[in-house]
Amino acid sequence: MQNNFEIAYKNLVDQVMTNGDLRHTRNGVTKSLFGTTLGFDLQEGFPLLTSRKMYHKGVTGELAAMLRGPKTLKDFEKQGCNYWSKWADEDGQLVLDYGNAWRDFNGVDQLQNVIDTLIHNPTDRRMIITGWRPDRIAELSLPCCHYSYQFYVREGIYLDMIWTQRSADVMIGIPSDAVFAAAWIIAMSKETSLLPGRVTMNFGDTHIYEEHIAGVIEYQQAKMYEAPQFMWVGKDGQKTVDFTTDDLKIKTYKHGSAIKFELKE
Repeated sequence: MQNNFEIAYKNLVDQVMTNGDLRHTRNGVTKSLFGTTLGFDLQEGFPLLTSRKMYHKGVTGELAAMLRGPKTLKDFEKQGCNYWSKWADEDGQLVLDYGNAWRDFNGVDQLQNVIDTLIHNPTDRRMIITGWRPDRIAELSLPCCHYSYQFYVREGIYLDMIWTQRSADVMIGIPSDAVFAAAWIIAMSKETSLLPGRVTMNFGDTHIYEEHIAGVIEYQQAKMYEAPQFMWVGKDGQKTVDFTTDDLKIKTYKHGSAIKFELKE
């Protein structure tokens, strides 16, 4: 099957490299475009890059931690996600609205509300989860990059999502964010008896770091393979909040070599 997601992603990389503004930012020099979009359809396969090797289990483990409302570095590590140490304090504590605001926004469990609405009122136009809380920005270990998620039932059977993100690191962040969004939709579809559908990702500041440009050239020249497929191996009807990385199996993943990109704080 043609890899429509990666074709669109490579086009986005080209757009930023060709048309991006040169900007001196908080954590480095970037080429940046504002207001970009990337989409994928889970009925066509799983959005995992093939021109370079991706390590998806850390990302699905990140989702599992966020669904449980993470408070410490260990909350991520016990789910198999090992890259949050940059933002933890010396005691391993984290102050995040990721996940926590989804489950408790001034006493409101936004995630459960959306799931209940998907089951009982699937044409509702208010199925939104937000993680952006302006009153808490100064106290957070890291303000949310992706912060708004709207859900939609298409044709009565497909679960779609619009994903909104203020800041998008093209070479590290976006490929991981696509995996995260896909796994989230798959997990929610299992609880709501729907089929995983389309994700439309909207990005604000869409940027490539100066340090990543050599890797960009290597990636763009690498061979692309067919889109990998996925299999749900968790329980049917399983609650979204009980998702673990072992519930999702990626099949037929052919890929190129890993390409190292520095993770910026």
